[in-house]
Amino acid sequence: MQTTLKFRKIALLSALSVLVIAGCGKQQGKSGTKKPLSATAAADSAAAAAKVPYALKEGKRLYSHYCGVCHGETGDGSGQYYGLTPTPANFTDKAFMKTLPDDVIFKAINEGSASVGKSNMCPPWGKSLNSEEVEFIVAYIRTLAGS
Repeated sequence: MQTTLKFRKIALLSALSVLVIAGCGKQQGKSGTKKPLSATAAADSAAAAAKVPYALKEGKRLYSHYCGVCHGETGDGSGQYYGLTPTPANFTDKAFMKTLPDDVIFKAINEGSASVGKSNMCPPWGKSLNSEEVEFIVAYIRTLAGS
């Protein structure tokens, strides 16, 4: 009985070793080989990622989750919910965005759009988001109009 138990342990360890070794091998691409990134391409990729600050990345993520369904992923006011009256704000309109200070956008997100004299269709997100997250969304919304 003890020999059977030892044999099972050895078999199990052998099988696990084979799986680990197989998992550490090179993955092949569609053509059968995968070309490694050149040092220059890897550096360019890292530099591009570093150019977008964390605040904007997080702002985009939060905007997509909380705001994009109504205001649209691109911010043009054409989200998934069609027929909203009034229509959601178009954050890509440069002229409109120039008239909208950051503190008004912050208040509208934090306390709801009714708090800034707009429709009550946009809920207050202040209990779901902290101040820093709202600031991230405001910063991201500013990028939608190219400003």
